[in-house]
Amino acid sequence: MSKYLILTFISCLIVSLYSGCAESEWAEPFPDRLAITVLDSIGIETGDSCYVLGSIIYAEVSSSGSILLLDQSACCIREFSPDGTYMRILSGKGSGPGELLFPQEMAVQADGKIIVEDMFKRALVILAGNGESLSELTNWELSPPKAIVSVDTNHIAGCAIGYDMESLDLSLIFKPTLYPLDDTGRELEFFADTLIIVNVQEVPMTPTGMLGYSMMTSDQRNGRVFYANMSTDQHEVRCWDVQGNLFFSFSLGIPPVARTSDELLEETEYARMQFASLGLNTLPEGFEPDPLHVLVFGLGVDEDGNLWIQRGTEERPVFDIIDTDGDHIGTAEFPRTGRHWKFSISPNGSLAWNLDPVSGFQKVYILDLPAIDQE
Repeated sequence: MSKYLILTFISCLIVSLYSGCAESEWAEPFPDRLAITVLDSIGIETGDSCYVLGSIIYAEVSSSGSILLLDQSACCIREFSPDGTYMRILSGKGSGPGELLFPQEMAVQADGKIIVEDMFKRALVILAGNGESLSELTNWELSPPKAIVSVDTNHIAGCAIGYDMESLDLSLIFKPTLYPLDDTGRELEFFADTLIIVNVQEVPMTPTGMLGYSMMTSDQRNGRVFYANMSTDQHEVRCWDVQGNLFFSFSLGIPPVARTSDELLEETEYARMQFASLGLNTLPEGFEPDPLHVLVFGLGVDEDGNLWIQRGTEERPVFDIIDTDGDHIGTAEFPRTGRHWKFSISPNGSLAWNLDPVSGFQKVYILDLPAIDQE
């Protein structure tokens, strides 16, 4: 029997035992799901090069309504109008000021500034709304912060990555932190009880590596920051203000969900594709896909300040909607299947894209979120 099938069998056994105990304790809170509507899309397979996308790793709607797509393979930001009409290219590939080598994340400020986290430059690249290079923050202990989000025009939040060499084994420390954009020093370490300490040998063997531990989003209008671990056994999201005061902690209590043997193979092939994009023809020695699904897969905040928590456990993307008091007020579903759908939900607009589309080419979908009846 293969190692993958053995892992799957063991994880299914564990989950079945767990579910047997928890089945009577957990039930779907909102069986009638709201529908997320696709309004339009950007991206074609062949034809006008302005609409042929490379590898969209992140997307966001700016405060002006323009749609910004971070293209990892082309090392640029593609800008489109609110209706999906091509406008221009921002930045480009290179090691010079404002250029990109391997961008992974993007945060867009209310004043139009764009912050890009670049793994190969080990920098936060800060651009004006027109693409002009403003500065680059590079003085990091180990790497730039991950899971970056805009807090206000002068600050971002992100997950700091440090290390501890006091023990025999090198440990990595993940810590949500607030950063000023005019300084590389940490201004405020958010929450001491949210630290994750990981032996360096346990870092996932994926192209994103340390990116795969934390996620954040923000509500700039109300001065709040949300944080979740990408955990296979704990569904929890915490909400703080920018002083680090805890507003609420939300947990849905979903039990662990095992990947099927087909999903394990698909995850392995997806990792193989990611490493190939870096010029590596084989998977690292010892690579194993996680036998369980991540419980929290994405976060976003809508125009009403509601938190949208994407589950990682279902075939179609499903979101639990939490109001500003931390109460669960609804569940919404996206009408497409697939495990690699990513979403950008913000007060300015909402987008979706698939990191591994069946068609072989990417589209970015412009979304209409459903109205939520809170009565």
